[in-house]
Amino acid sequence: MSGGYCYGEVEPREACGCCGGEARAEFCDVGVGYVQVSEFACTECGASPEHRRSATGEWIVEWIRPPSPSECGMRVTGYLVRENGNVFETTFDEDHQVLYARMNTSLSGLLSRGAARITNLEGYAIDLPAFMPAKAKRAFGRVVKQIDAEGRWGLPYVKMAASTFGREMTRAELMAEVAGLPEGEALETEVPVP
Repeated sequence: MSGGYCYGEVEPREACGCCGGEARAEFCDVGVGYVQVSEFACTECGASPEHRRSATGEWIVEWIRPPSPSECGMRVTGYLVRENGNVFETTFDEDHQVLYARMNTSLSGLLSRGAARITNLEGYAIDLPAFMPAKAKRAFGRVVKQIDAEGRWGLPYVKMAASTFGREMTRAELMAEVAGLPEGEALETEVPVP
């Protein structure tokens, strides 16, 4: 890891070697420009590059995804289902806000792209978008099935737009609601013409 950029230049970004998403690094202002202070990390899947020497002495870069909290034995308190089908787990130590900061976005930005958030409070609070791509629907279904198989599912509180805002739903009602969401890539709304 060594790099940087001068004032007026665009911050360097790389393509993730795992998923092809955008990888970003942290840079520090040192008075004459910016110096890289962390490795690149993918904002889509969390992977980062690992540099090692091959048997012939050449440097090899391999992108590695970090283990999920459940793989580390940590208690998972929430999930973020991205529009591309990637699922991120959150814990008490790394909550959704930390995840949004790492991705350089916000919950409203993610919802506007078709992502969904599941948070385990006293039961599950779920933020559903107005539309959800097919990959995200399948990933959401897998997460709900996993929660149900572990016996952790209670009556979820669903916070979403329209008539179901704040409504408590059973798992079957929730999955029917998700299946009925449009799969469009952009939210289409009618604007009244004066």
